[in-house]
Amino acid sequence: MNIHKTAIVDPNAIIGEGVKIGAYSIIEDGVEIGDGCEIGSSVSIKRGTRMGKNNKICESVIIGGLPQDVQFKGGESFVTIGNDNIIREFVTIHRATTEDGETIIGDNNFLMAYCHIGHDVSVGNRVIIANATQISGFAEIQDFAFLSGLCPVHQFIRMGRYSIVGGGYRIPKDVLPYSLSAGDPLRVIGLNILGLRRHNFGKDTINILKKAFALLLSKELNTSQAIQKIKEQLPEIEEIKEIITFIESSKRGVAI
Repeated sequence: MNIHKTAIVDPNAIIGEGVKIGAYSIIEDGVEIGDGCEIGSSVSIKRGTRMGKNNKICESVIIGGLPQDVQFKGGESFVTIGNDNIIREFVTIHRATTEDGETIIGDNNFLMAYCHIGHDVSVGNRVIIANATQISGFAEIQDFAFLSGLCPVHQFIRMGRYSIVGGGYRIPKDVLPYSLSAGDPLRVIGLNILGLRRHNFGKDTINILKKAFALLLSKELNTSQAIQKIKEQLPEIEEIKEIITFIESSKRGVAI
């Protein structure tokens, strides 16, 4: 371990091998930090935070703060962070509101400066959240999603896998997997073709998804009719089943 002499680390915190902790950082009682993590200066990691290996936490980050929920009356809850994440300057991550609940950050995510991750949020794996995007409580950001900068994200929304939302747009409804979305009100602009190619999706799969999105965006069909056409006309590949299940299970509605 390499702990700066001005850092305050509670003796009951569990600190792994090779961890670096910078100047003026505070690690509270009960915190768990896995092997190889780097904690920058003036970082506050609060009780209830459990962190895996090889995470890089930059200056002035606060993890495990109390949830911003007027109904929260105290109790034991957590922030659980996986491995190999980069969390940049001034990010805030709040612990869950429910007893034994978790705010979850998976593996290999990149959270840019000034992001806020609200209580009970779930962030999957290999997600990118750009500068100053604010995610409200209970939202779910699925694997490989890309949230551009300055986006306010409504509580309880879901952002599907491999989707991308343009910068500065309000997200009040669920965001379709594989979609490129923008506008006010938010709507699907098309398929996230560049993102799919970068993640080695095959040409046949991309072409099938293009046809599915053409049906979903058709002005001649409502969403239920489009789904029926997709079921009738397109191969039942996993990506198509995922889109249909995502729409049919939506509680807030889908931004199409």
